[in-house]
Amino acid sequence: MAIDIDTANNSDPIIKVRLGSDGRPRGAAAVARIDRPVGTVWAAVQDVERYARYLPMVHRVRRQGDHVSFELKFKVGFFSVGFEFSAHATYEPEQWLELRWTSGEPRDIRLRFDLKSIDDGKACLVEGNGEFDASSLGWLVKYFLKHHPEIQFGIFPGVALVLIDSLRRATMDAA
Repeated sequence: MAIDIDTANNSDPIIKVRLGSDGRPRGAAAVARIDRPVGTVWAAVQDVERYARYLPMVHRVRRQGDHVSFELKFKVGFFSVGFEFSAHATYEPEQWLELRWTSGEPRDIRLRFDLKSIDDGKACLVEGNGEFDASSLGWLVKYFLKHHPEIQFGIFPGVALVLIDSLRRATMDAA
């Protein structure tokens, strides 16, 4: 875990944004407590196809072994834009899972979950970590970010928070 938090009574997430050499955000991590044992949280996160149903923008996921394909739908006003990417999954059971970009858009996507058992195994500390090349999402995103650069500082923290929140909801529904 890259972020340390007091886990005794706090389930509020803590976020860390990583900046590139140009000073713009390139990724973020969020850490939060989930009041479920590590085994329950692991079962949810490693079943990527099931877990992805809780993620906004994800339309469909297919997993074949360690190869995972994502179809995303991004709605803007009256129309939606679709993106697809593939990733390679690596993991250490009940410790971490990482999905690393192999093709498609957004480029260079990396999603990672680190799990740590806390409170004598009754709860789990989860770090959700995400990064990607936001400028690889086409002209509309480039145009929007050019005219509203402040939004770049919300994209990555939002991704990290959604990873944690979606995992929390998936584990609560499994109970």
